[in-house]
Amino acid sequence: MAEDQSRSYKLPLETISALEFSHHVEDLVELREFLERRGIRTKNTRIERYADYLRHAIEEDLVDAEMIFKNSTDGPFENRTDWILYVLREVHELMWILKGLRVQVPSGIDEKLKVIVGGRDFAALDSNSNSRNTQFELRIASYFCQAGCDVDLSTDTDIIALSDDQAYYLECKRVGNDNQLAKRLLEARKQLRRRMPEKHDSRVIYGCIAADVTKVAFSHNGLTWATTNEHSKDVVQEKLVKIAEDVQRLQLFRDCRNLFGYWLQIHIPSLILQPPTTSTRYSSYHIFRESGNRKHRRTTSAFRDIFESASQGDPREFPAEPLTPRKILEFPKGTCFSFDEELFHEFLKGGTISHRGMNDEIATLTINGQVHKFSFFDFGMALPHLKEELRSAMKEEPIRIRFELVARMYAQRFPYEEPESYPPQSQKEG
Repeated sequence: MAEDQSRSYKLPLETISALEFSHHVEDLVELREFLERRGIRTKNTRIERYADYLRHAIEEDLVDAEMIFKNSTDGPFENRTDWILYVLREVHELMWILKGLRVQVPSGIDEKLKVIVGGRDFAALDSNSNSRNTQFELRIASYFCQAGCDVDLSTDTDIIALSDDQAYYLECKRVGNDNQLAKRLLEARKQLRRRMPEKHDSRVIYGCIAADVTKVAFSHNGLTWATTNEHSKDVVQEKLVKIAEDVQRLQLFRDCRNLFGYWLQIHIPSLILQPPTTSTRYSSYHIFRESGNRKHRRTTSAFRDIFESASQGDPREFPAEPLTPRKILEFPKGTCFSFDEELFHEFLKGGTISHRGMNDEIATLTINGQVHKFSFFDFGMALPHLKEELRSAMKEEPIRIRFELVARMYAQRFPYEEPESYPPQSQKEG
């Protein structure tokens, strides 16, 4: 889905630290072994299929995803990139959960794991929300596990996490759309009020409501894209800020004395164009109770420490490397191109174009026998940067302008002097 391009972002001058697909497979194997040791079968489940898909992605140029995910061919998959992004969306969440399990295995984890293993391959196709609701609980629990808290998932409360001084009681809600937002948050507040005791051993109890608002922000529950990594962060954070503004119109903390905060989170895959990277974003926005109470301030500070301690990079990521932008584009003799005539004349006439499918092919450029195909998506990315004088010159030099449009899309796809190929990699970012 295309995002607002009104803001300008500079071309990055270094690669993004990221994980190779082989590390994703390693984690999936480790997770399968963990599950099998606990008597949870993973053969012919989505866990096995994700690993199978990524192994093929490492070894082959083209992966027959429909043969691996036979029950998911009715999904929103239009091309190879869609399959990669949707798979990584699922794998990254499982890797995040595993990261917490390496530090601390919560009470009551086995029943939760059985539920998530049995879910559909992709969240966008999972009509039974129980699996993904449970997976969200484990995603949030992982923050506390990674921070060394004692985590309990066996009670009526979704998560109880114990630090040295505090007991955090959390209710987790996935919100399906904007109309459900207030209802789901108020439901969680009632549950906390009913379930939180005054004390947990010698610890003071504090409540928190965690809400996955991905589908409130992106109703398609699919993918997003961005020109750069910074743009990707801004796209999601701006959505969170808008949702938080709506939430704060509610009486968030009424009748729940120990409720200290709301934790809004978006979990969505993103295609970053420059430099080419796939990313899964876990973006969070916290709304804390405004209080002069010293205990509340200490609790908020301790909670931030827990969140920040878990939001660290993976040491296996290969480091960022410098990139050199192209200063000039040279096309060898024999280079040829094509451009959608209907689109060209529509743009020539009015400077705008009617919507087409994002993957509809609109141009090609053949260089030394290699054919580069460009879609409406590519043209839409280039459109905000086309100067008016270019359109004005179309009538006088239509052939040259057609070629310049195609060349601009090529330069947009390959803006660096480095080779026009990148190793399979993926970024997880909080």
